[in-house]
Amino acid sequence: MRPPLNPSAWKWCAGAGTVLLALLTLHGGHCGTAPADFVAQYKAECHFPDGSERVRFLDRYFYNQEEFVYFDSDVGRYIPETEFGKPDADYWNNNPALLEQKKAEVERFCKHNYDVRKQDARSWKVIPKVRITPTKTMSLDHQTMLVCYVEDFYPPAINIIWIKNGKEETGSVMSTEMLQNGDWTYQIHLFLETTPERGDTYVCQVEHSSLKSPITVEWKPDSSESAKSKRLTGIVGFALGAIFITLRLIIYLKNKKGTPRIPVPQNDVA
Repeated sequence: MRPPLNPSAWKWCAGAGTVLLALLTLHGGHCGTAPADFVAQYKAECHFPDGSERVRFLDRYFYNQEEFVYFDSDVGRYIPETEFGKPDADYWNNNPALLEQKKAEVERFCKHNYDVRKQDARSWKVIPKVRITPTKTMSLDHQTMLVCYVEDFYPPAINIIWIKNGKEETGSVMSTEMLQNGDWTYQIHLFLETTPERGDTYVCQVEHSSLKSPITVEWKPDSSESAKSKRLTGIVGFALGAIFITLRLIIYLKNKKGTPRIPVPQNDVA
């Protein structure tokens, strides 16, 4: 069995011509010989579930992209993820001073940094982008699905409603879960299943703390791509018909103007 690692001895070392984060001690030693190709990683994470005051601290160790042992403040001890991490978990869990040190990271590391950044985070706001798109082929008097895309906003708290002809729609409304974009902003999609009729007006209304007044985006059945396409086809057809009639008229008038007149002799009547 290999000797356990020292969790405080992670440093930067140069290995195989590349700077790598390596384990320097094997139970109190110095930078040992490592394989030609290896990567060791360490992550300290603070989790704030549901924005509550409860904080979870994780102290995680990886070797070649595989996590082998971690400390969980909710449990209060190290937990091995693989057989490779079992010697470390057993050794560190028998060190009360180390466990107390790691438990203290909740206050010293997580909550301290949270309090420092909390004011900035609370004041940071991003205005949502809103658009409406039908997901099915648009046709009057046929059921269609409208989607209100609300994207790239922060903080995540938001209120979105569908309004049809001035009245809020609730019966046929569905929503995705709140989705994270990976850059601290969020997005969510609100669906409305409906049967549009000529003259209907649909509005997606969004209220958010970044806005002084709600965003309202309007959609009408005759504003859909299908309706626009049909309208364009009608206009083009009318224009071509007018051109054809005009050409026929010009040709007719030219032919009429250019027809020679042949005198017809009149017979004298005795």
